[in-house]
Amino acid sequence: MLGTTGRVRRKSWTVISGALALVVIAWPACHRKNPIPPPAPSKSQPLSDEQPAPRQQGLALAWMETTPPGAAIVRVSDCHVLGYSPEIIEFRYSKTPVQIRFELEGYIPLTQEVSAAEDSELKVVLEPIPKVDLPATKKSKGSKRHRP
Repeated sequence: MLGTTGRVRRKSWTVISGALALVVIAWPACHRKNPIPPPAPSKSQPLSDEQPAPRQQGLALAWMETTPPGAAIVRVSDCHVLGYSPEIIEFRYSKTPVQIRFELEGYIPLTQEVSAAEDSELKVVLEPIPKVDLPATKKSKGSKRHRP
């Protein structure tokens, strides 16, 4: 049988390669030491009464809302912008209140104290900057000097 070539069994190698790939992929999932944690509830799903909202210890939450909305919420102590209203801001627990300033272009900045000892809600109304009417000035048509 000279001159004949042997047939390569490609199907069996394809099946063996596929099975080996499946074992490599499935092995870590089957032998995991720690179970996968349940997914966190999404914002669109309301929390039931039985599920308390996840919170870190030592934090106080403050709901801040302004009229008109969109004001920058600035911590006065370091001038750090914490967010833009309406917003829920987290503060580390403290017995001393936190000074917050609300800033919005065209409105008078407003400073308020927020409790960092417990959850709180703060709603403020920003006043627009009053428009000042300047008296009209005369415009000279030229610099004509009267020479004596």
